[in-house]
Amino acid sequence: MRNRSAAQRTAERGFHTTSVSRASDDFYEVLGVKKDASQPEIKKAYYQLAKKYHPDANKDPGAKDKFLKIQEAYDTLSDANKRQSYDQYGSADPTEGMGGGPGAGFSGFGGMDDILSQMFGGAFSGRGGHGHGHGFTGQGEDIEAAVTLSFMEAVNGVQKTITITPVVYCEPCGGQGAKKGAKRKTCRTCRGTGQAMFKMGGFHVQQPCPECSGEGSSISSKDKCSACQGRGRVRERKTVPIDIPAGCDNGMRVKISDMGDVPADGHGSAGDLYVKVRVLPSKTFRRKGSDIYYDLQVPLTTAILGGTLRVPTVDGDVEVKIKPGVQPGDELRLRTKGVRKVNSSGRGDQYLNLNVKLPTELTDKQRELVEQLDAELTGKPRSDPANESAKESADGSEPSAKEKDGFFSRIKKDFESFKKHDDK
Repeated sequence: MRNRSAAQRTAERGFHTTSVSRASDDFYEVLGVKKDASQPEIKKAYYQLAKKYHPDANKDPGAKDKFLKIQEAYDTLSDANKRQSYDQYGSADPTEGMGGGPGAGFSGFGGMDDILSQMFGGAFSGRGGHGHGHGFTGQGEDIEAAVTLSFMEAVNGVQKTITITPVVYCEPCGGQGAKKGAKRKTCRTCRGTGQAMFKMGGFHVQQPCPECSGEGSSISSKDKCSACQGRGRVRERKTVPIDIPAGCDNGMRVKISDMGDVPADGHGSAGDLYVKVRVLPSKTFRRKGSDIYYDLQVPLTTAILGGTLRVPTVDGDVEVKIKPGVQPGDELRLRTKGVRKVNSSGRGDQYLNLNVKLPTELTDKQRELVEQLDAELTGKPRSDPANESAKESADGSEPSAKEKDGFFSRIKKDFESFKKHDDK
C-alpha cells in the first residue's frame, strides 16, 4: 500500500450532500450561541469548537461528524445573506432539501493548520515542525448598529444616517503609537520578527509576539504618542449614511464593508459594519414577505349589487371593481401591488380580505325592502300580507315574467337608493 501525504488524506475526507440528521440541527445550538448573537460571538464560538473537534486533534470516532456540523453552522451564520435566509426559511438556501448531487454542500474541510491560522492570525506548523515565517496581518472585528424605519420607508427604501464609534488607527502617529520623529526599539523577545512560537498540545503555533503586539519593535514611555497613549488605536465617532434598499423587512441586516474596527494588533483591514433593521408596523397594512394584506370593508348593498370601491395601496389609492354577490371572507388579488423584492425588479401582490359591512340600524322603509328581498329569495310569505308588493293575478295564476321583472326592478331601484343612504 502506497503512503499518502497529509494533504491527500485531507482531500479524501470530502463530503457532498447534507444528511437529513445534520440538516435538522439548529445551527445556533450547534455553535452554542443565541439567535441574536453578534458576528464576533459566532466567530469566537466556532474557533473554540473547531479547535476541540477537528479530526486532526480529536481522535474520537464522532469528532469528524461533530466538526462537519460545526463547520456547516459557521459557514451559514457567518455570512449575512445565508444567515438571513436560514432565519427565515430554516436553510441557507430555500431550495435545499430537494435532493443534492455530487458537489452540493462542502467539498471537504481544511487541516488543523487552517483553523489555528484563523484563530491566532499567524502561521502554524505540524507536530514537531517549524513555522512558515510569514508576517502578521489580521482583520478587525465586525461591529453592529441598528436603525428603525417606518413601514413605508422600508417599502420604498430610504437613506438613513447612523452614528458609530469604531476603533481606528490613530491619525497623529499613523497607528504606530510613537511621537513624530521618535525611534522604535527592536523587540528583544521576538528580535524584530513580530512573531513568537509556543507549543499547544503537541502543536507548534506561531502567533503575534505578546511583548510588542506583533510590531517587532517597542516604544519607550517618553516617546509614546499622547493622542493614543502609545496604543496606535483610538475610538472615533463617525456619522455614516446607510442606503436601505426598497423592500427591506424587519430583522434584515445591511452590511457595509470595512466600516468596523481595525485590528487590535498588527496591521490589516477593518471589519465590517452590520446594521440591523427594525420596521414599525403599519396601521393600514399587514405584510408577509413581499405581499401586502388589507381588510376591505364592503357595504351590504355593494356586496349584493356590485360596484367600485377605492382601495389604498403602497403606491396610492386605486379603484377596485366588486362583482355582485361577493361573500364575507372572499379574497381579491391585486397583482404587483405588493412590496418590491430586495435586490430584484420583482414585486409581491396585495390581497384584499372582503368584510361585508352590515347596517346596525334600519329605517322602516329599509326594513320593508329587506323583508321583500328575504321573501323573494327564500319563498317565505311576508310577515305583514297587507304590505306585500307582489300579488297574485285575479284568476289565481302565477305572476307573469313582466310582473316579476317589474318587482325586481323596483327592488334594485330601492336598493340603489338604500346604497346611497348607506354610503353617506
